[in-house]
Formats: sequence, C-alpha cells, structure tokens
Amino acid sequence: RVSNSPNLDFAPSGPFTILDQSVFHKRYLRKMRDLGEGHFGKVTLCMYDPNNDGTGEHVAVKALKHDGGGNQHECWLKEIDILKSLYHANIVKYKGCCTELAGGKVVQLIMEFPPLGSLKEYIIGCKIGVPQCLLFAGQICQGMEYLQSKRYIHRDLAARNVLVENDNLVKIGDFGLTKHIPEEKEYYRVRDDGESPVFWYAVECLRESKFSFSSDVWSFGVTLYEILTRCDPAMNPPKKLTEMLGNAHGQMVVTALISLLERRKTLPCPKDCPHEVYMLMKQCWNVEPGQRPSFKSLIESIATIRQSYEGQPNGNVSLRHIHS
Repeated sequence: RVSNSPNLDFAPSGPFTILDQSVFHKRYLRKMRDLGEGHFGKVTLCMYDPNNDGTGEHVAVKALKHDGGGNQHECWLKEIDILKSLYHANIVKYKGCCTELAGGKVVQLIMEFPPLGSLKEYIIGCKIGVPQCLLFAGQICQGMEYLQSKRYIHRDLAARNVLVENDNLVKIGDFGLTKHIPEEKEYYRVRDDGESPVFWYAVECLRESKFSFSSDVWSFGVTLYEILTRCDPAMNPPKKLTEMLGNAHGQMVVTALISLLERRKTLPCPKDCPHEVYMLMKQCWNVEPGQRPSFKSLIESIATIRQSYEGQPNGNVSLRHIHS
C-alpha cells in the first residue's frame, strides 16, 4: 500500500506531502457498500486492492457529500488532522488519504474498518449480558479519557459512532464535529449550521451552545443508555424524549427539550438494567456540568460494577444472529 516511489495520484501541496507515507491510490479502491452519512461526509466500505485479485484490505472511506465551500473543506481538513494525531486502542485508526490529481485537494479520508460495524448495528443483532455491555462502556470511557487528555471534545458520541472490532473491543469513530479546547479555556462555544444530535446533547449545549469535557460525559450517559437498551428502536433516545415532550414540533423541540432537562426529566431506566448502572447514567445527566463524573471516575465505577456481574451464568454470552 505504501510506496516510496513517485505517486502520480498525489500532488504535494498543503499539509500532505510525499513524506506522509499514507497516500492511497484512488484507482485501487473498490466500493463494496455504503456505511452511512455524517454531518457533511458520506462513509463507504471499500476494498483497497492494488493487486486486483480480491485479497485487498477492507477500509472505511469518508468523502464530502458535496462541495460546501471553503469553510466546509477547512473543517474537513481539521477532521483529518485530528484523526491523524490520535492513537489509542479504543479510537478508530487513521490510515491515509486520497487526493485529486489536479491540485492535490484531499477528497477521501481512509480509516480502518472494524469488521463488525457500528455498535448500534451490532448490539441489535446480539444477546449480550451486562458484563459485555459494561466492557464496551468502559472501553468507550477509556477512549474518551484519552481524547480529553489531548483536549478534544467529541460532540457526537453515540452508539452509531462507536465501531466494533470483535466481541471484546470497541472503538470511537466519526470526528466530524470534534473541537479542540485551548489550555486556558474550559469550554467551546459552537454555532452549527445544519442538524445536530440534540437528543444526545447536554442542557447547556442546547441552551447556550457551550460544549466541554462535561458535555461529552452527558453524551456518554445517553450512549450507556443505548447500550443497556441493546439499541432497541422502540427505546431510542429521540423516540423516548419526543414522547416526553408531548406536542412540541419543529423549532419548539429544542426549547421544550431544554425545559424538560432543566426539570431533571431524563430517559427512563432500561429494562433489566442494574440500578447502579442507571445511577451512573443519572450522574452523567446532572444539570450542573461540574457535578458530572469524569471519564476517569466512570472507568473505575464501571469496572467495579462489571466485576460484580462476571461469573454469573450466561452473564457475558454473546450470541450474534447469523443472517443468511
């Protein structure tokens, strides 16, 4: 894949040079299927097959959905730079880029593809016990603690953006909304054009557009809820919170959601969810950001709870459905 010879698909301009050693040739990418769409990118599963013999590597390829002008392309380059700077067992790995022949403009981001897909897809097709749910939750916290150590806020943590390598390993992906918090600041104020994952957002994000490490903790609480519901569509956060909002529609949804959360009305306890796990969720949803747990303390709490459930009959069995 990596070659020291001149690359005819690559023009050395901008942040990507021949020294990058992670340049992919677009002509060797074989599309297999669409994986989904983010806020401004579309992700496709491809095989990178330079030998053209079907023995290539599966990769996730992200491209801009359309050319939204300079600002969108600037955000796109920032996402690539962020992913290039991260290296952790629980964060999806950057593999390289494809560029246009003319001008060297980056048109595709190449990432590893954890073979079992998103946690949202995986967990619906599985019957997994509490220990495995907590294993995944703890790994997400470990990835988020690492991200925080680099002073990044993810801003889109959800089961759909967690990828499954195998029955014992998950990785955080999709850094399209990620922002860096400077050392001297505690939060980042964001005014986004377009849709935002409001049902995963902390109350201060909705009310003041303030994002911080603590708002990522809130989103983790919602993700933990998703895991414990096994991503049951009937229990998903937008559906349950919309039911609680009553007749709010359109622009009134966010206003009603702020009011609901300020009154400490939260997602219900999932069926068969241990009480102590639901209490962790509730701590993550504290209206006061400073009262929420840190990812470090969540790692410890989850490990303690998980230890008490290990060894129970069928407690950690994973039975993935086989689809013909």
